[in-house]
Amino acid sequence: MCKPSGLLVTLLELKKFQEMAFYDLLLSAECDAVPEVVRTGSYWLNHIHIVDKIFHAHLCGEVHGLTSTVSDNIPELQLLRQEAANSNDWLIAYAGSLDADTATEHVQFVFTDGALGDMTREEILLHLLTHACYHLSTCSPLLEKNGLTIPPMLLTTMLSSTRSDSL
Repeated sequence: MCKPSGLLVTLLELKKFQEMAFYDLLLSAECDAVPEVVRTGSYWLNHIHIVDKIFHAHLCGEVHGLTSTVSDNIPELQLLRQEAANSNDWLIAYAGSLDADTATEHVQFVFTDGALGDMTREEILLHLLTHACYHLSTCSPLLEKNGLTIPPMLLTTMLSSTRSDSL
């Protein structure tokens, strides 16, 4: 069976790159003096991870048992980072395993609000990328307000760093 473009894999690698950079910033000494930034960033990273878990279950035809995409019960940040890294690794491998037929296969599911959903497998993966990017980018004004450097978000930055590592 023909493999779809590796672009989806690259985009999911970008998702992981962006998230890990945000985790690293929040876990750095630079953020020790700004608990509001850590609290807000942790909230959104946890939300991203919850949505990833929900759609992971949809992709696998499993019941996720979650009733909301948000939670005030946020795991310790280092643990959440490891869970998110593992989840992203799974998404990257999953995208790489798809062929042209399975990538465009429809998955029916129920959103946590009860609405019915119908997306292709590749649409789900693309949604997870854009969803994460959206929420991470909404944290940028808070970072700037507190004099923190916005973590790298661009594909060109990720490609430059990964390609220079292999030279």
